[in-house]
Amino acid sequence: MRRRAVWSTLVAVVIWGGAQSAIAQPEDLRIRIENRAGGAISVSRTNGAEWLTIGQVVRPATTVNPKGYNASRWVPDSTVAATAVNAIHIKVRTDKTTGRGVIFSITPADKTVGAATEKPSASIITDVLAGQGIFGGLGPTVGSSVHLAQNGETLVPLDSEYEPAPGDVLVITRHRPPRAVRYIDFENKFGGLITLTYCHAKGKPHFSRSAGPARLSSPKSQPAQPGAAGLENPAYALEVLAQEVIGQVLKPVVGIGRFEGTVYAAPGRLRANHAGVIDISTSPLGLVGGFQIVPRGHANDPEVWYIRSKTQWMVVGPIDGREPSWEGVPPLFAGYLYPSYRADDLTGRHKDWFRRVLSRCQVLAKTKGNQSWHLLPRIALDPEAPANLDRPKAGTWHIKASLDPYEPLSAVGDTAVADITNIRIVLPREVFWPTEIESGNYGE
Repeated sequence: MRRRAVWSTLVAVVIWGGAQSAIAQPEDLRIRIENRAGGAISVSRTNGAEWLTIGQVVRPATTVNPKGYNASRWVPDSTVAATAVNAIHIKVRTDKTTGRGVIFSITPADKTVGAATEKPSASIITDVLAGQGIFGGLGPTVGSSVHLAQNGETLVPLDSEYEPAPGDVLVITRHRPPRAVRYIDFENKFGGLITLTYCHAKGKPHFSRSAGPARLSSPKSQPAQPGAAGLENPAYALEVLAQEVIGQVLKPVVGIGRFEGTVYAAPGRLRANHAGVIDISTSPLGLVGGFQIVPRGHANDPEVWYIRSKTQWMVVGPIDGREPSWEGVPPLFAGYLYPSYRADDLTGRHKDWFRRVLSRCQVLAKTKGNQSWHLLPRIALDPEAPANLDRPKAGTWHIKASLDPYEPLSAVGDTAVADITNIRIVLPREVFWPTEIESGNYGE
């Protein structure tokens, strides 16, 4: 079976009263951002019928960054190129000269890190904290469509020459994937299998695999008419599980690296997803440490030569080496993953704590000494740590290391996760929509 035919698109055919494309899938979430100082950041779970404000714009974006990060080229125009605890990147077009994505960004109130630092005027700066709101459960997936609202009535894709201007109203739509995935498992060894555990509501039909390969497509114009779909779809009453091997690990991950955005992600949480990376944090909030999972083609790019020689990256690909690489392909690199975690889900006395926990995206591990699924080891690269600090039996392992990416990393950091034999990404089973939003107290 050609795995790419199964997972190379969100435009899968669903045998459910007729064929449906991904654009026809029910919405999980709609995000509305007024690109002006003081502009509202709102979310809707009713296809735009009702909006709830969760933040404000501090400073609007006024231009684009023509030198977007390398992997931004692998998503369609007018879609979300990356979703992370520390930024959302939106692709406008591909630069014909460089082949790189032309992007602009949405960033939290915290210190800007990563790709958004390249051109500050190409960022919508918000008062939303990193890892919260649209950066933590109420955010998009890679490939989510981005539209410009015109006259409050029609949503149109971003023009290829679009540059954000004060007063623009942007609408980002996250659609429910056509096939519900509960776990993505990786055997952390050369040739290790990558297995999906997917699920569907009892009595509901499976998704057809006869659609053939297709890519994510750019969004089309659509009326901004509210619907009543909501989020209480029976697809989330997950009862039936099945597994499928979709690929292999071409290079295991052994060490942890200085991925600066992990300072805003808790250990065992998804820090970021874009068309060429899954970024996972191993460090507590406020500290740096993590590893990445990348597709074969991206790893072979001369610009990121270090992926092939360093230990902080797992490289993955199809079972059959003749199959195309997975850049921008669901479920690993589009359409499924987004950061979703709040540190106080259990400790904050929330009435909806159980739903909050089910809406988390979490990463688990098996290790050589423990072959049951357990929390990912807590490991941080810490300049203030004592030298040669032994690994503790519990708590966070602080490895002394400079955070300067040009400084050599210690051998300890290069082998810090060598004992991990298996990695599991647990996808959200519920949509994050806390009761605080409904009561108007979200963020207080």
